[in-house]
Order: sequence, then structure tokens, then C-alpha cells
Amino acid sequence: MNKHFRIYCAIAVIYLLLASCSNNQAEEAVPETPEPQKVTYNNFAQALFQSKCNGCHAPGRPASAAFSFNGYASVTANAEKIRQAVIVTRRMPPNGSLTPAELQSLSKWFDDGMPEQ
Repeated sequence: MNKHFRIYCAIAVIYLLLASCSNNQAEEAVPETPEPQKVTYNNFAQALFQSKCNGCHAPGRPASAAFSFNGYASVTANAEKIRQAVIVTRRMPPNGSLTPAELQSLSKWFDDGMPEQ
């Protein structure tokens, strides 16, 4: 009888443990994924174009005939040309200096309609 009593107690403990963990508690334990930061010209794209493109594409520079970086209006006016060269064909920048994170953020910026702020 002692053996049966221990088995009964073990089954009761397991049942209580399983019953005490509801689906709601399991769902509450999972942290929510935060919203990704909105990528804008002011918080990302401007600095990227200044640091990676301005050396060749600033007014009066060698590549300014193809595209002249001169602020938000010049970027949005040439958006499709820039997107093709940087995101699609990856011809620019010529030394391939964009990181995967920069490419992803720039692509998101284009996909989101190129918000300024």
C-alpha cells in the first residue's frame, strides 16, 4: 500500500503542477516584440547619404552629373535611380561599403515612402 500511496501522490503533484500553468500564464511569459523604429530621412537616410554618397555626388564632384546630393529634395527627386543603384543592383557605393543593416534600413525607408521626419 505504501508503494501505491507514493504513486498516487506523485500523480496528484504532477496533475496540480500541470493544472496550475494555464495558457494565459504561458502567453504572458512571452515578451512582446517591440515595434521597429521608424526609419526617416532625418534619423537615418540623411547621415547615410552624407557619409557614403556625398564624397562623389555633392554639387561639383565627379559623379554629380548622374545625381547630385543636395538634401532631401534631391534624394526624393532621384529616388528610383538611387534605389536601383544601391538596393537592387548594389552598384553604389562603388566600394560596397554599406553594411547589411544599412541596406535593410535604406530599403525600409524607400518602402515606407521616404518619410522626412
